[in-house]
Amino acid sequence: MSAGWSCYCWLLGSRKDEEFSMPKLLDMLQLVKNTIHEAPERAKISMSNFLTTVGVSFKPLHEQALEIAQTVGPIEILRDNKKPSIVHAYENILKEAERNQIGFKRKHVRC
Repeated sequence: MSAGWSCYCWLLGSRKDEEFSMPKLLDMLQLVKNTIHEAPERAKISMSNFLTTVGVSFKPLHEQALEIAQTVGPIEILRDNKKPSIVHAYENILKEAERNQIGFKRKHVRC
């Protein structure tokens, strides 16, 4: 489940915005909004990364991703034998916006 979200992160972060379907990405953002808190732990991390990636690397949906990230709020990640951690997509998007990184695309992707 987490692999699909991660794959989209790499694609969004390296390809032109015109190559993606905005309605599909909007549907995916709504899916994140509605299911992230009930998702398995690894999927939570990937879904949060997807939300951050849309907010940073896909300019046409920056505002929508920011609103959804604010609505979702912080996500607590529970791991075996480790302290719980908190992931906050809203703060991550704002940090990148402050650094003028909105629309950032990678030249190379390693898998």
